[in-house]
Amino acid sequence: MSMELFVHTAGREDPDLIEVEATTVVRELIAAGEPDGNLWIEEADEPVRPDLTLEQAGIGHRSHVHRGRCHRVEVAVRFNSRRLERSFTPAAIIKKVYRWASGPDGFNLTPDQAAKHVLAVPGADHFLAGDVHLGSLVTPGTCEVVLDLLPRDRFEG
Repeated sequence: MSMELFVHTAGREDPDLIEVEATTVVRELIAAGEPDGNLWIEEADEPVRPDLTLEQAGIGHRSHVHRGRCHRVEVAVRFNSRRLERSFTPAAIIKKVYRWASGPDGFNLTPDQAAKHVLAVPGADHFLAGDVHLGSLVTPGTCEVVLDLLPRDRFEG
């Protein structure tokens, strides 16, 4: 049975939409992008076993997966001359990173302050959508990402 997958990869904020068979072995999907990489289901802590079929791995039609070589992504978030760091899986979405950065283990913003701030790549002309995979933003050749926590109104006309 044919299905569509949203495949997130390093260097692209937006995923590719591909069509594959549910019986495709995960290893084949990995080899099509990063031969030494892995495949993660969105928000999963561990990569999918490469010997499973997509169906066996619980990957369904229009699922979001991340394909890449990084097992963990070291994230640094900058805000008001401060910098905090934490490690996430490459399939973590920006919404999760934002909750950490704005929450009690991060910069501890009030709910009102948090509503007025967003995460952005330094120098970008837009803020990051909540569903962008962290692994999509890694600096080439590394497993690191630097993000700025900025006022939302900086990006609104």
